[in-house]
Amino acid sequence: MSKFRRSTASEVQKLNQRAAAPSPTRKSPVARSKAAGTSGKAVAIVAKVDDAPSGVPVAKVKAAPGAVAILAIGDEVLRGEIENSNAAFLADRLFDAGYEVRVHRVVSDAPEDIRAALEDLAAQVSVIVATGGLGPTDDDRTVDVVCDLLGVKTTDHVASLDAMKQRFSAHGFALTPNNLRQVRVPEGAVAFPNSAGIAPGFCVRIGEAEAYFLPGIPREMESIFLTHCMPRLVARMSAHGVPKAAVRTFHVYGMGESHIDHRLVGLIDNIPDATLHFRTASPENHVKVVVRTNDFAKSQAVLEQVDHELRKRIGQGIYGIDGETFPMVVGNTLREAKATLALAESCTAGYAGQLITSEPGSSDFFLGGVMAYANDIKVNMLGVNAELLTEHGAVSEPCARAMAEGLRKLTNATIAVAITGIAGSKMDGRPAPTAVRVPGEKPAGTVCFGVAGSRPTKSSTKLFSGDRERIRKAAAYCALEMARRYFM
Repeated sequence: MSKFRRSTASEVQKLNQRAAAPSPTRKSPVARSKAAGTSGKAVAIVAKVDDAPSGVPVAKVKAAPGAVAILAIGDEVLRGEIENSNAAFLADRLFDAGYEVRVHRVVSDAPEDIRAALEDLAAQVSVIVATGGLGPTDDDRTVDVVCDLLGVKTTDHVASLDAMKQRFSAHGFALTPNNLRQVRVPEGAVAFPNSAGIAPGFCVRIGEAEAYFLPGIPREMESIFLTHCMPRLVARMSAHGVPKAAVRTFHVYGMGESHIDHRLVGLIDNIPDATLHFRTASPENHVKVVVRTNDFAKSQAVLEQVDHELRKRIGQGIYGIDGETFPMVVGNTLREAKATLALAESCTAGYAGQLITSEPGSSDFFLGGVMAYANDIKVNMLGVNAELLTEHGAVSEPCARAMAEGLRKLTNATIAVAITGIAGSKMDGRPAPTAVRVPGEKPAGTVCFGVAGSRPTKSSTKLFSGDRERIRKAAAYCALEMARRYFM
């Protein structure tokens, strides 16, 4: 769930401005086109935004400089076969840069649908960011549609073509003719190299709108957008007299969204230029602070004041900010302590190990782990006493402590963390209709942890809610948080 909070003073100011402003009369896209006397064609692409292009323009509407539309192109997105994560990424970054996303749209691969969407959006906003349709297959038609719309031919982006040839040669791949489709851009377009893939992105002007086209593959889209598009878009807003906002996102673990919200009540009261935004990314929660004044330095100074107060209210629940990930922060804590970590995992079956190694450099502190899913592995590899299992069961704190101690002895790690629990029998977390709870049986979501180090071994038990995947993820996070807190 995502929530937004604006300061009371700012909200009143906005309402007064709206009340004083006249209501504009809008025409439909068709009416606008007729009024302009055009056939729906767009102007040619130019490298500089302010260059005067030749050609017949689309219907012109004076949109605010920060008005932007995000367009996803692809049948697979339209049918729901893949999640449109690109839209969320782009909207978040564009907001930080001072843009207002007015439209989210998804269209099919049909050329007429792509063209209609581009013409319509170009008449509504100042910036279009489109993803998808730049690949090598016959249904990747974005470049062809844009060329037809602008009345230009395609051309190969030489740098991308050379990079593709080198990559294919290095991997022993045959270069088939259809691969050449993905290095094409419209003539006159500003091309953006794709360091994470093959197909370049590009920028053109459609009517009065500046249009960016990026690959649909998220890692490729993100790389091109952050490296090439974002600097242009920030400079564009600056040229329009809109300074960059000061933005900081606080990452919180171990505290629910409602508790965070309660602690931050009144935080930005009487700060009309600041807004608060809440987002849950279980098991984390993120709090974004945005400050927009007429001067970036002033915005940054206000942000620092808010930062100080926010940290006082949330405390150690904040594990990092902005680009700092949870595994990164845990790793940095271990690295600074010159400590090593080993993991004994039962119900998580390697989830915590995968998480801690998701950031590069984890070999500095992570020695390895044992997936002790079966009791035989707990006994034979970790040295857990069989009688202990008989008396207390595998999902118990005595078992968790024994697993941690056995693993530390096996690996000689500075600390060893053990996880043993019940993740649940169904992915949606609901028990089978015929299931009957046995008296004394531990419920799904029960997870026991053990931490063995130079200090006396400790253990704890948590009860997580949700489906099987959510429980396993929560348990993995909890284990790594225990490792981090051990050195705090």
